[in-house]
Parts: sequence; C-alpha cells; structure tokens
Amino acid sequence: MTGRFALFLTLALMACGSPGIMAPGPKVPEATIRDVYVARFRQDTGQSRNFGEPRAGRLTFGRIAVSIPPNHEVGRIEWPSDTPDATRHFVTVDGEAYTGLASFVRQIARSDRSGESETVLHVHGYNTTHGEAVYGAAQVAHDLDVPVPMVVFSWPSAAQTTGYVYDRDSALISRDNLEEVIVALAREEGRSLFLTAHSMGAYLLMETLRQIALSGRLDLARDINGVLLMAPDIDVELFKEQVDRIGPLPVPFMIMIAEQDRALRLSGLISGRGARLGSIDNPEFLSGLGVTIVDVGALSDGRKLDHNIATTSPAALAIFRRLNEVTPPGELNVVDAVIRADQADGLLERVVSGH
Repeated sequence: MTGRFALFLTLALMACGSPGIMAPGPKVPEATIRDVYVARFRQDTGQSRNFGEPRAGRLTFGRIAVSIPPNHEVGRIEWPSDTPDATRHFVTVDGEAYTGLASFVRQIARSDRSGESETVLHVHGYNTTHGEAVYGAAQVAHDLDVPVPMVVFSWPSAAQTTGYVYDRDSALISRDNLEEVIVALAREEGRSLFLTAHSMGAYLLMETLRQIALSGRLDLARDINGVLLMAPDIDVELFKEQVDRIGPLPVPFMIMIAEQDRALRLSGLISGRGARLGSIDNPEFLSGLGVTIVDVGALSDGRKLDHNIATTSPAALAIFRRLNEVTPPGELNVVDAVIRADQADGLLERVVSGH
C-alpha cells in the first residue's frame, strides 16, 4: 500500500464545540495554504449555529483554500476573531464551485501532485459547523503533512449541544448523498479511496457502507482501501450487525477508542445503553470482526471531553508521524488487535510487523 496505512491514520475527527465560523482574509507569504474539497449537504448558512435551519435539498461541491498562520500550534485551530489576521488566524483565501459530482471528482484527481493517486474522504461528527469541518480538515492535513487530496462530506448538523436527535436524524437523511460521493470516488479509475469518520459521522458512514453493500454497487473489501473510525458514536450491537451485513471489511479497518470519553458517556446516557463503540471498556467483545482497536485514552490531557484526542494530542500526532516514517511498502493487515497508543515503541513494532 506504499505507506497508505499511515496516511489514513492521519485523517481524524473534526473538533466539536469550537467557534466554528470561517472568515475570509488575504494571502500572506509566511502562511501555508491547504485545499479542502467539500461535498456539502447543507444550506449555505450551515456554518453558523442557527439551530434547526432547513436541511439542503441537494449536494453542492467545491474547493476551499485555507490559510494556516505561521504561529500555528500542533493540534489547534487558531480561529479568526472579529478582525481576521492571516498571520495569526486560520482564514479562507480562495475557493471555487463545481457544477456537479463528476466534475468534482475529476478536479480532485487533477489536483493530486503526490504521486500516490489517493483520496481521503472524511465524515465529521455531531455538533459540528461547516466551518469546523473544513478548518479541522485543513489543520489535520497541515499537522501531519498529508500529501493527497482531502475531501469532507459536510452534512447538516444543527451545531448545537441540544441538537443530538436532530443530528441523528440528519445523519440518516444524508445516507443516499454520502453513498453517491463514496461510489463516485471509489470508481475513479487509477485512484484509491480511504474513508474516515468521527463520532456520529461514524454512524452515518457505517449505515452508508451497509447500504452500499446491500445494493451491490461496490465490493467494499476490494474498492475501499481502508476505514478509520474515530471515537465512533455507535451502539456496539448495532455495529456488529452493520459489519455482518457489510461482509468482508476493507483492510485495514481501525477504530480509535478512549474509555473515559465523556461525550460518548453522555451519548450512552441519552440512548440508555451505556458505553458506545468509541468508549467500549472490553474491546475483546469485537474479536472476530476483522478490526483493529487503537486505545488512545492514555494520551488524554484530562482538560476536555476526551473526544478529540487523535487530532489535539501532540503525542498522538507524533505517533502518527512516526508511523508514516517507518511504515514500509507492502500490504499491512493488522486485524483483531488491541493496541495502546501510549506504548509508542510497541505500537510501531506491531503495526510494521503486521502482528
């Protein structure tokens, strides 16, 4: 896979509960520009926190160029203030719209200068504005020096902590549109596709993969080169049923968990079911499914909800960078393993050896 394993590790969850509003600004020579490709199923005002605004009736497609300031700290988004300053803040400096899905997919392929012929598609989570999804993707791409095109599926979250049920309904409403995007990217000749998702976005992604498997539009084990679920907000028994319907999973298929994830604990209370997939306390319950569990709980700084460790913990980011450095060419098939991310040497040894 020529380093793809480490690449799909890089695409992680988009932060929930940040300021969340994109702002335009001029280019400055000391900033770094990252393009984020967006398949958007939201109204145009969807980056705001206007609860319950109408959901979009159709997908729109575009590219957003995000400027990352020279003072950027790893794991953070320096949100623009009332007076955006490209030397200190993330700002939007350019962008374009595409007429449809076909032209969107073609432009992504044309933009790839990495030589890897890969695309990564991310599905954001609950309580996430459009701005958080886009700037979060730019932050991860920058911090891990991701060389390939990054695509975000921006679905209509209410972007409110009280909007959990609204968001869950929105996720289900979005399945058909996400399916269209996944199928188009996976069928692009000569290119491979990785899928990543965070929180409730993992629920949306798994429901969509189940739907694709039942439709027969793709052979998921063959046509998708990897899946990474970050802090997935999914009932564990539902996940096992989804996997059963999907059939053979793409390889690698990884799940990042943290038992102390307080956001998922709250979700468990709402659902009345206790632990969610992303906070499971007994990963062995998932044995036999062909998944690899990476426990990132020990990397918590204890200051937040422990729901965004993978992209806000410098230690986690350092491990992912190291994986990218040491991963050799060739197939990596790490399944039915539980890996503790704080044991960096052991993690690297086990991943590189395929055990």
